Amino acid sequence: MAGLKLVNVNKIYPNGFHAVHDVNLDIEDNEFVVFVGPSGCGKSTALRMIAGLEEISSGELYIGETMVNDVSPKDRDIAMVFQNYALYPHMTNYENMAFGLKLRNIPKAEIDKRVQNAADILGIQELLDNKPKELSGGQRQRIALGRAIVRDPQVFLMDEPLSNLDAKLRVQTRAEISKLHQRLKTTFIYVTHDQTEAMTMGTRIVVLKAGHVMQVDTPTNLYEYPKNKFVGSFIGSPQMNFIEGTLEEKDDAVTFHYSSGSIDITGEKADKLKENGFETKEVILGIRPEHINVKTDEPTEGSPNRAVIEVTELLGSETYLFVKVKEESLVARIDPSIKVKVGDFITLDPRPDKVHLFHPESEKSLLL
Repeated sequence: MAGLKLVNVNKIYPNGFHAVHDVNLDIEDNEFVVFVGPSGCGKSTALRMIAGLEEISSGELYIGETMVNDVSPKDRDIAMVFQNYALYPHMTNYENMAFGLKLRNIPKAEIDKRVQNAADILGIQELLDNKPKELSGGQRQRIALGRAIVRDPQVFLMDEPLSNLDAKLRVQTRAEISKLHQRLKTTFIYVTHDQTEAMTMGTRIVVLKAGHVMQVDTPTNLYEYPKNKFVGSFIGSPQMNFIEGTLEEKDDAVTFHYSSGSIDITGEKADKLKENGFETKEVILGIRPEHINVKTDEPTEGSPNRAVIEVTELLGSETYLFVKVKEESLVARIDPSIKVKVGDFITLDPRPDKVHLFHPESEKSLLL
């Protein structure tokens, strides 16, 4: 098995569009790395360059110790699983899984052994004699995975493989893919626009925006320590709240002031702000919905952090409150046992230890 290395990799199309900018990335053997970002961010283009389906404009790509810029896709020892399954409709599922091996002149007995082993891993033995049109979307995706497994590649590449499945099946299949990675102990590179998939599956996540790598980190670190406002907004659902305001140093604390209240920032966060020279400047504060405590005793008009509830969303185990604080629209997550309704006035109590602060122009974190 092998890892991958991308060194200053760029993709520029003939019309001048710069799809991928100077990507530098080390992917270790047996990692499950997820490329995530909004549509058009360059994640699928990056994957296709790794696969050899797109030419690299500049930079170097290594699989193991070998630079493969000019190596054809069939010789890169990778297997790719596509969004649309790409199965041959006139072949049985067995023949679909065996087809690539036949092209490589693998002996028939070895082909059968590999197909049966992959079918056993995926639990699709009873589907081998059927044709793709007789299967559900989830079953077709398993056949596509089986076709990749039989090749025993150094690297698996997956381009939004779950996007055609319904919500329940997506949850089930992503768990199966995670188990498959643990069982095969092979390098997986997975592309998705769904940050929930990225957070639940990846050992590391590459967050892209407009062809630029915004951050490469573990799911926990991306969530807890976003390097910039984009990562903070993209990772997490509902997304992080953002409030524009100013910082003021007072005694040992730094206070964030905004249109309808203030938040005292103490301890290491305050020290870091002072160290960076940002104790008296305009900033953007970020706070996740679950880090806003809610006091339901109706506050008096004009009291700090007073909010009115505009929408409630009950999701069974949690409730989201969409509130208005003067001109600020925010989201708070509360326990469903807390009984509130649209039109109620509440007091927001953000946790100071969970705030994030970003530069208003560069949007980089001021706390890292």
